[in-house]
Amino acid sequence: MIKKCVFSLALITLSGCTSLSQEECAYANWQQLGYDHGQSGKTYSQGVDTVTACQEFGISPDVAQYKEGYNNGLRYYCKPENGFAVGIRGESFNGVCNSKQFRKAWEEGNDRYQVEVRKTEIKNRLDTINRRLEVIRSELSAANISSNERAVLINEQRDLDDERNDLRRERALIPLLNKLPSVHIDYEL
Repeated sequence: MIKKCVFSLALITLSGCTSLSQEECAYANWQQLGYDHGQSGKTYSQGVDTVTACQEFGISPDVAQYKEGYNNGLRYYCKPENGFAVGIRGESFNGVCNSKQFRKAWEEGNDRYQVEVRKTEIKNRLDTINRRLEVIRSELSAANISSNERAVLINEQRDLDDERNDLRRERALIPLLNKLPSVHIDYEL
């Protein structure tokens, strides 16, 4: 009994894989496997491909049980609060949920994720610009710099200063994005 429970736990853990081993196919709980796939947001076709691969071992999966479990797992996955969580993690919308509330929640989460990504991009670019401007200032203070080199460095410095100012303005506007109205999620009963 304990051996079967441990194996079932291992099967559940491995259910994210693209195929099952012969032993996993032999002891599979098709309904639980379907539930796990649905709960994790896998598409139905991905899951069916995984379980039907057991046929190469001469094992016929119970696709009806798999589908029942998958649909139950999908009900969990397709909750609006999960849509927000999926979006804020930056995961793509894969279309398995046919729910406007899930989609809206995912969009809100994804919008917030994109804001965080942009904040990081701005910070990294500003760091790069600041480092380059330090190098330019150092090069401009060198005694043996030609007038052509000085002109090129001054133009680059001006361009970088302009870009830095634009990025700082954008960074200052980002907090306003968090003040935009949030999506209100109406839960269907």
